[in-house]
Amino acid sequence: MMDSPKFDGINEPKVAFWRDPAAYADVLKSRFIDPLAEAVKQHGRAPRALQLTVLQQLHWYFTVDLRERAPTVALTPSKAPMFHDRVRQVMQHIDAEVLTDKALDRVSVEVRHALMSYQNPLMYSTVVLDAYDHDQWLVRLSYYVHGDPPTESFLIDGVPTKPAYAKYRGCRYFHTVLLRQRIVWLPVAEAVELSVLLNGVAVLVAVGPQPFSVAQVVGGVGAQRDTFTQLKEVRSAFPPGKGGQQPLPSGWTGLKVRLLLALARMPWVRHRFAKAWVFVDRNEEADDNAEHLYRWVRQHHPKINAWFLLNRSSNDWGRLAAEGFRLIPAEGVSIKLLMLNASEIVSSHPEYSLAGFDRALYGQAMRWRFTYLRHGPQFNDQSHWLNTQLFDRLISVTPEGFSAVVSDDSPYIFTCKETRLTGFPRHDQLGILSRLGSDALADSIVIFPTWRGSLVDQRASGSSAADQVANFASSKFARHWSGLLNNTTLQSMAARDGKRLVFVPHTNLVPYLSALRVPAHVEVLTKADIRIQPLLSRAALLISDYSSIVFEMAYLRRAVCYYQFDRGDFFSGGHNWRQGYFDVDRDGFGPVALTESALVQHIERILTNGTQPDADYLKRMERAIPNPDGMACQRVFDSILELRKPYSTH
Repeated sequence: MMDSPKFDGINEPKVAFWRDPAAYADVLKSRFIDPLAEAVKQHGRAPRALQLTVLQQLHWYFTVDLRERAPTVALTPSKAPMFHDRVRQVMQHIDAEVLTDKALDRVSVEVRHALMSYQNPLMYSTVVLDAYDHDQWLVRLSYYVHGDPPTESFLIDGVPTKPAYAKYRGCRYFHTVLLRQRIVWLPVAEAVELSVLLNGVAVLVAVGPQPFSVAQVVGGVGAQRDTFTQLKEVRSAFPPGKGGQQPLPSGWTGLKVRLLLALARMPWVRHRFAKAWVFVDRNEEADDNAEHLYRWVRQHHPKINAWFLLNRSSNDWGRLAAEGFRLIPAEGVSIKLLMLNASEIVSSHPEYSLAGFDRALYGQAMRWRFTYLRHGPQFNDQSHWLNTQLFDRLISVTPEGFSAVVSDDSPYIFTCKETRLTGFPRHDQLGILSRLGSDALADSIVIFPTWRGSLVDQRASGSSAADQVANFASSKFARHWSGLLNNTTLQSMAARDGKRLVFVPHTNLVPYLSALRVPAHVEVLTKADIRIQPLLSRAALLISDYSSIVFEMAYLRRAVCYYQFDRGDFFSGGHNWRQGYFDVDRDGFGPVALTESALVQHIERILTNGTQPDADYLKRMERAIPNPDGMACQRVFDSILELRKPYSTH
């Protein structure tokens, strides 16, 4: 029997701790519940020092679970109720006031609210004004709500005003919404004063982040009447740019910043880069949404000062240069000067939201808007990652994915202000390629597996490359995909129907390809060898496991099979992904196989039916992407222009 995992003092437990089921049951009892209960038995209440020690350790459950790809996903939905019950037993012995202790300063305000939620308070926190949009003339308010939400009234210069955008975000931990965060964007234009009434009582609106407090408003008690917030103060607290800039330091660091800013303002630099739109997929590769939108913008709006960012060493550089793209290398002084003059940064990945600049040094000079085009649909729960990113615009491709972000009780902080349902720019070209080639010319079966993060964690420490490949070959991942690639029945069926078998390994898988023993009749095409869209336009059937690439096939209305041999592990800690709105059994675009033999049977039936999706799967595709009209680029472009326009109620 495995030894029970233990905390190392009040420090964060190691990853192995979170993988052990005992961490969510036995540890809570032995480490927290029993000592607290014994203290109550002896003293009538738990001493403050013991309460504080418990909170310094207990908070790690919630602090870690709030992170992207947290190992706490190992706690399954079926086991979560027991965990929550035990935390509730712990918190019944904790005085709420102890949550304000300075020893807990490194614990976030939200996590402390999450802990307090187990005491079932009926309250709402201080209202915080935490953002101001100078282009759209909107202010953002937020506060946490325990229990039923209060009634709200917003007065702008004494005039009742409806929110421009609003939602209740569900603060979800371990498969349960513990409390809610109210998020409101108000149109203020050139107004002078703002006041907020909750449950009919005017309350103080604090500007900027506030410390956790239990002396918060409960049913109106403690509220302040005739409380107004001066919007002049707000505009000063949130100046244009990305914010956060501090006085420049003396010495070489400050001098470099001043020199770069002065250079960025030089007339010849401004002439070249003024109001630039910068498009980027990744530094090392293109062929994603940014490339396709750049091409559309250059064709339809040639007066826009558009640039495409890419490493010279990229396999895509020569192709795009030959096409006439205005390329700029992703390193050196030129890219910095471009960014400091940019009006828009448009990317399919989030790395360039700050363009590599330190906000403390360059914040007020960072005047661009950042549009995140995304690489794939947000069908899994990515809130723990996306909520930490700085987006001005977030693009959605499916109605359900859009709703999963903006609806009440969703875990995302984003409202309809930040999010637009437009479709992906790359889909416009994908539809054209499909129509040019026609479904009748789809001649390949494409095998496209997802990588597993745990494969790197477990096998990257081999003493040599050969050892790493040998270790990889013994993994469940390698054995199952190798088995499929070498399946003789699949080979025979493909040959019978005149279909090519094409294997597209993930970039991380390429160094381990030899472990899969790919047979000669299977074409291996890496992303460095091909462009994905022409490949998919000729795919009659796609076999994948958890990849979002199935949505490309849904757009094309082509057949899909899921091969999920490790399904039991994937969403319970094996890959640190969190299940989102998309349930493959309910929403998936094709049959799901857990074994190789079942998968081969599904493939046989699909080939027998002429590779056409079954009616039920076709309906799911149409529900996911209902309007493949080739107008996604136009919609995204229009949504970017909206970012600079003042909000209007008309």
